[in-house]
Amino acid sequence: MTGRISTVTLVVSILISLTFTTIIIWNLNTVFQKHKYEHENELKDFYTQKQKILIQNEVKRLKERIDTIRQSAYEDSELVLRQQVETVESLLINMPGKNINEKIKILSSSLKWDNSSGYFFILSSDKNVLYDGSRTDYARKKLSDLDKMHPELKQLITDEYNEGNGSYSYQNSDKLSYDNNELIYLKYSPEQKLLIGASLYLDKIDTQLKKHLVETLDNERFGYKNYGYFWISDTDYNAVFNVNKKRIGKNNYNLADVNGKYFFREFIDIAFTKGSGFTEYQWNLPGSEKPSTKISYLQLYPDWNWVIGAGFYYEDFYEQLKYEEEISNRRLSESIRKNTVIIVSVFVVIFFISIAIYRRIRSIENAQLNHLNALTQYKTVIDSSSIVSTTDTNGIITHANDQFCEITGYSADKLIGNKHNIIGHPDNPKNVYKDLWETISSGNIWRGIIKNMTADGGYFFQKTTVVPFKDMNGDIIRYISLSHDVTEVFENKSRLQKQLNVDFLTGLGSRTNLVNIISSSKQSDLALIDIDNFHRINEAYGMVTGDDLLMEFARKLNQNNYLASYDLFRLHSDVFAVFSYSSNIEEFSANVEKAVSEITKSAFTIQGKEILLRTSIGVASGSKNLLAHADAALQHAKATNIDLGFYDPSNENKNKIYETESSIIKMLSEAIEEDRVVPYFQKIEGTQNKSEKYECLMRIIAHDGSVVPPSEFLDISKQTRFYPKLTRIMAKKAIDTFAGTDLEFGINVSTEDVLNQDTMDFIYGYALEKHVIRNLILEIVETESITSSQEATEALYRFKLAGAKIAIDDFGTGYSNFDYLLKVKADYVKIDGSIIKLINKDERAKDIVRSIVSYSKKLNMETVAEFISEAALAEEAHNLGIDYLQGYYIGRPEKKVFIEKNNENFNASNQ
Repeated sequence: MTGRISTVTLVVSILISLTFTTIIIWNLNTVFQKHKYEHENELKDFYTQKQKILIQNEVKRLKERIDTIRQSAYEDSELVLRQQVETVESLLINMPGKNINEKIKILSSSLKWDNSSGYFFILSSDKNVLYDGSRTDYARKKLSDLDKMHPELKQLITDEYNEGNGSYSYQNSDKLSYDNNELIYLKYSPEQKLLIGASLYLDKIDTQLKKHLVETLDNERFGYKNYGYFWISDTDYNAVFNVNKKRIGKNNYNLADVNGKYFFREFIDIAFTKGSGFTEYQWNLPGSEKPSTKISYLQLYPDWNWVIGAGFYYEDFYEQLKYEEEISNRRLSESIRKNTVIIVSVFVVIFFISIAIYRRIRSIENAQLNHLNALTQYKTVIDSSSIVSTTDTNGIITHANDQFCEITGYSADKLIGNKHNIIGHPDNPKNVYKDLWETISSGNIWRGIIKNMTADGGYFFQKTTVVPFKDMNGDIIRYISLSHDVTEVFENKSRLQKQLNVDFLTGLGSRTNLVNIISSSKQSDLALIDIDNFHRINEAYGMVTGDDLLMEFARKLNQNNYLASYDLFRLHSDVFAVFSYSSNIEEFSANVEKAVSEITKSAFTIQGKEILLRTSIGVASGSKNLLAHADAALQHAKATNIDLGFYDPSNENKNKIYETESSIIKMLSEAIEEDRVVPYFQKIEGTQNKSEKYECLMRIIAHDGSVVPPSEFLDISKQTRFYPKLTRIMAKKAIDTFAGTDLEFGINVSTEDVLNQDTMDFIYGYALEKHVIRNLILEIVETESITSSQEATEALYRFKLAGAKIAIDDFGTGYSNFDYLLKVKADYVKIDGSIIKLINKDERAKDIVRSIVSYSKKLNMETVAEFISEAALAEEAHNLGIDYLQGYYIGRPEKKVFIEKNNENFNASNQ
């Protein structure tokens, strides 16, 4: 009986609960539906107006961006034209001993313009055309006789004879066989009595800008959940850009919506009649066959005959309407909670239980939605940044993303259903695949690098991670592979290795190549050949003649029969090496000596000059430190004035050289360990009220407190693992010293430093961390090796982009030429002291300095005179227009540097 009453009570309670719940829900639902009906149309109007404003502003913003990009490109082009004309003028001025026609003929190969995007022309003072890169038939004709030349251009040229220089743009006439807009820069050179001009075709600039713009629009989105995108059509109805790549290039004249409306015709009509406007049509939602009302705003861009547009779907409004309904539902829940006070206390427990359950379910639902949204975004990120494929447990491909299809060259339908080894490359060892399948089939993650093959037989390298996917029971149901294309890394590594192994100037093996060969050899012979007093040849005949002499010397070494069975190298400057893999020191020494004697017995004829060479040779054999021993033998030969020196371990004097090198290496190790590597600072003083700077110079403090200069250890350190550490210690202490100041300071970096990515990354990162990157100057030594490497140039360019400056050290000697100033984009040119010390004694030295100063100023580079040791040199350097002075007369290197900051003097010292 008790059970039956309980059952009835339970049923009655449930019925009452259901009744009250139904009444409350019905009441709230009535109110909700009334509110929804009243405000839905109002919300739709508000949404429409808001979205119209959004797409109109976005289209206008894109148009303004195009205008800004074009204006910037034209301004940059004008600067390029100005620099090109000034470079041609400088080359004509500085080219010795030629009449103007011969100079132009010599320079004709340099007057070409990349991709035929422009041309040069040169006219004499009597208005004769000496050179025209666009019309060869204009040569040797008077300006007045050129009937086909555009009259506006002819008038501009005439005006420039009086005005000096300027830049212009004009529209050529089809009637006169021209079809491009042009930007022209003209300059009349009074010194040469020439009018020099250069021209760029603006249409080619616009073509590049269009291509770049279309590429940037591919991933550009705006609006609610990034629904908005742009489309571009030309005025001939051709699709220039569309997020649906299949439509790009197609003609949309006959494209109609589901109601038969030719909406592109209406687009073009609005563009031509109004310039801009809105239109409405029916169009399928992205990724769906379902049509929806769409409103687009379009605007004509007349300069390019483009119509730029963007739109929105009302389907997006209904999504937002759902959001509003969620708000209404929350209001409904609030009403329910308010009305619960009228429910009998019997239902309070049920109410709270229901609320608790509701909140729990809502929490779980929100968590699931968040997880789903995160997973969706993760998938989007992975798909956009990785090469992704999935296979079943048998290795059959079930999915391949766009990047996978793009890199392999296969379409998705060709891949899906095939085994993954369809892209396998035969170069991969079989044990790689065996290890992969054993790892993933056991439920573990596999990581590695695989070489794969494209559809056309090419190859690519992938850094791959393969992850097993498991079901609720832990059974593997599929595998997913995420990869990144690392082909460029492998190819760059190969190219860098090749550049490091070959000397840029002579084509012989490089010092790096020789060091690697020696390290893997056991018994071998090595000879070093040094051209005596080579620096005097450079000073007497110039650097170009010196470089030609080095190339001719290398050629004769390479062709000499005595050296046919040996490998040849150029270590640096005028030092060459001959290497034998097997050791027969008597025969090797005799062959090297005979070859050098045969090569140097007659004078070299370089550019019409007879140059007789004398050499010193150092030979070592079968030793572990072969290069150091051969160098010791060479130094001994030079010091004792003999033709050939031989390193003999039994020779006491040579053993002392070896012991000295060993002691230096030990000193380097201890100095690094005990923090005795310190920077000294030498002041660089401006000549025209310019702010002072400092060069940071490496020193080692010995145990007895004496100072060891770099000349005693730097060359040997480069042959050890300590050299990168020395550079980083110097960089860190220099940066710490100048942190918090406004002074510029220079750090010397060599070829080894610039090509050492860890070293350059450290300097770059630490300078950014200490906020001194804009005050940092990288002083480049051994520029010949650096400028021959693309990787080195890119490493320096990264510093330039961050605000650091580049200085070329010892300019005017060795390999020095003006070409690499442009390539390295230097800010300062430090003129070598061997030239500076002669400027008040030798007119030739003074002429060289004038040329360097003149060319540097035209490139907006500042000059520094090194080795200013007395007042007379300082005064002469100032008179020659040099911007900065450095030397013992200005200030000796000091351990402490006094820096003025916030009008207070403080001392920054490295202890």
